Amino acid sequence: MARTLLKLMSGLLLCLATVLTADEPRFRLKPLDGGGVIPYYLAAAADRSQFRPGDSQLAAWALEEWQRTIGGIVRFEQTENEDAALLRFDWLPWAEDAALGRMEASTVDGHPAASIVVRPDESRFRPSIRRSVREDPLMRDVVLYYVCLHEIGHALGLSHSSNPRDVMWPGNNGVTLPVYERYRHRLQTRDDIPRTSWLSDGDIARFREIWLSSP
Repeated sequence: MARTLLKLMSGLLLCLATVLTADEPRFRLKPLDGGGVIPYYLAAAADRSQFRPGDSQLAAWALEEWQRTIGGIVRFEQTENEDAALLRFDWLPWAEDAALGRMEASTVDGHPAASIVVRPDESRFRPSIRRSVREDPLMRDVVLYYVCLHEIGHALGLSHSSNPRDVMWPGNNGVTLPVYERYRHRLQTRDDIPRTSWLSDGDIARFREIWLSSP
């Protein structure tokens, strides 16, 4: 009897937590004006981050893909004034307790803002991915570009997806490498990265559901 009651109480608490979570406002960036402009800033890399000059280009390409694919609903414009940016990229050293990429929400003058932290040290990637990068240097760009696309998605209000075909799928140990390889097979050179469609129909549909249903 006590065990049955405990199960019922646990189920009620889980349902309550689900309702409360659903009612919580979803974070997303909001353009400065009706033109859809979101200023972004590419910060200088931190020491020992293993940043490479081309990594900033990967971030810019990822922003361009989101902008192009969502039909101009938002426009990302680079700014040299970091205080004016609603979105910024930071390149940091590896940390054992940190992810390869992470979106951190904040505010700028009361306006929703976000920082995307990327830790590009390929020597600290998961072993299977590290081996792949060693054999095929272009795989490093694939990984970092995917991470940039994914974290921009969070900044735009998208949560994780359960579909491995979506860029917003979070991946897990042992399965992430085949996802990266799927995109790698579409490329001949690095210049093919911005010419290839990475965002899925599911990613775009979820973006439109969020942005076209709320102010």
